[in-house]
Amino acid sequence: MNTYIFYSSDIAVNVYDKKSLTPGQVQQLKAEGFRKLPFATEAQDEAQATDMMLAHFKENTAALAEYAKDWSFSAAIFVMIYALI
Repeated sequence: MNTYIFYSSDIAVNVYDKKSLTPGQVQQLKAEGFRKLPFATEAQDEAQATDMMLAHFKENTAALAEYAKDWSFSAAIFVMIYALI
């Protein structure tokens, strides 16, 4: 299995085999406005790596949405901040 890493710009996400990506290519990606995503995965091919990345970010998005629904935590933070002032 290969390790794949991801670089994204405003509208594109590119996947690269970590072993085959050269420092020159990394510099070119940065010059083109791409930044490395904080996710790497081991997969058999790029398609499987992309599917794993999408599943990972969908899970995180769902978890954040559930976290934001909980008003009690937000209220506790507000009370603590208010108490310190």
